[in-house]
Amino acid sequence: MKKICIILIAVILLVTTFPLAALAEEATVPTEGTTTPAVLPSSAEPTSQSADSSPSSSESTSQPAQEPTQPSTAKPVSPSPLIQPTEAQPEPPVILSIDNLNRYEGMDKAYQEGYTPIVKDGNAIIVLPLFASGALRGNALTATPQLGDPGSSPFVIKNYQTTVWQRMNPVAGAYPVPSYLVTFQLPLKPDRVNGVYPVIIEVKGYSAIEGNEVTQSYTTYVTITDGKKPDSGIETPEKPTSQPKVIVADYTVNPSEVFAGQEFAAKITLKNTNEKKAVQNMTVTVSCDSPHFTLMNESSTLFIGKMAKGDETEIELNYKTNLETPAQKYNIALTISYDDAEATQIVSSGVVEVAVQQPLKVMMETPQIPKEVNAGDTMPLTIQVMNLSRSKVFNARVELTAYGLLPTGTAFIGNLEPGTAMDGKMDVFVGSKDMSEGYEGSDKYGFTNGTFTLIYEDANGLEFTDVLDVSTTINAPVINTVSAQPEEKPETASQWWISILIGSVVLGALAVVLVIRRKKLVK
Repeated sequence: MKKICIILIAVILLVTTFPLAALAEEATVPTEGTTTPAVLPSSAEPTSQSADSSPSSSESTSQPAQEPTQPSTAKPVSPSPLIQPTEAQPEPPVILSIDNLNRYEGMDKAYQEGYTPIVKDGNAIIVLPLFASGALRGNALTATPQLGDPGSSPFVIKNYQTTVWQRMNPVAGAYPVPSYLVTFQLPLKPDRVNGVYPVIIEVKGYSAIEGNEVTQSYTTYVTITDGKKPDSGIETPEKPTSQPKVIVADYTVNPSEVFAGQEFAAKITLKNTNEKKAVQNMTVTVSCDSPHFTLMNESSTLFIGKMAKGDETEIELNYKTNLETPAQKYNIALTISYDDAEATQIVSSGVVEVAVQQPLKVMMETPQIPKEVNAGDTMPLTIQVMNLSRSKVFNARVELTAYGLLPTGTAFIGNLEPGTAMDGKMDVFVGSKDMSEGYEGSDKYGFTNGTFTLIYEDANGLEFTDVLDVSTTINAPVINTVSAQPEEKPETASQWWISILIGSVVLGALAVVLVIRRKKLVK
């Protein structure tokens, strides 16, 4: 028994150890002339190899693995799509202008009220709100202040260039305004000298469509009062005079009431408000905010060579409106560009307001009144009103005025939309002519005449009337008397059925006679 157990243990050990010895032998047997590395590189891919592999295959496995190639970062270039050529349209010039009307943060007055920069806490604060007549690239402007000679300038000299974007900027007493708000806070030198110093702000941008450069320079003046006195040996800069400003002083529109489809002329008076400086090379460019207006002038730009100081000049614009022009107020905008005596370009603007009305065309169809009527009768009348215009009509109503014809009230129709019709009703009592207020005649009956009056209003509450004549003859009232004895009716009128019966009998007898005679002829 012990021998059997020893033999079984030996067999088990032999079975379990023989495959491990064979595998170890395959892994440790070297091929002649080669060296097997102990550890493979992690980047190398594993390969399976039989125990009887040739020397050439062993040599190939002993070579060091190559480093992987770095992937290319170049992006493939896709072909550009074929762009169809389009006909180029000229881009209108973009014009910059100062917002003269509103007061922004950091301003104690609007420009038209005489704004000047504020100096406090050792800084000069300059605010310049700008409008652009067209779109700018990126809705942005670059502003750079020119501070003058560094030696005499009261400002700390450094780069103050800034970029501003069009935003809804808050203003005093009104809703936010879309504008480009340029603001500079300029530190002042400790040894600054009192005086008035010009600061030129150069503004530059580019139009959104063609990228044309848009530039403009603005000059403002900073007054220093908390520095050294001018008698310290530094001359105070001379205070410059204000720039000339051209405004729309007055205008008239002829005709004063412009109806759709009409032509009109606007005479505009321009005035140079400066009493010391003239202007030159003035151009006035006009535009309208409605496509229903057509300019009849040869050009939308008018040229004026020169205006003397305090002088006025008049220009005339001729427009035509089409029939589809809605009834409302329209603005004709004027952009005025000119140079002062130093050839500095200045731009101002103005507006001419024109009110256009749609002509009202309302018709009334009156009922036919009999040529003769009897006093004491009541006539129900239906009156139709038609709105044949392009505007709405309000509070339409019809009134009747005639001696002896007494309406119970006014026929009220109401509001009529364009191209609609509505009816109004009234009851008219026929009386005698002396029953009407204001009648001075002696006859109570007979011929009388009067009018149907149509009354209506436009959208502005302006009242219009239309009148149609009416006439008739009023007879005295007819009084029907009732007899005490009943009226005798003819007997024939009450026995009509007897006549029909007799006729039927006669026709039957004739038919019998004809039938008998026909039978005899047949025999």
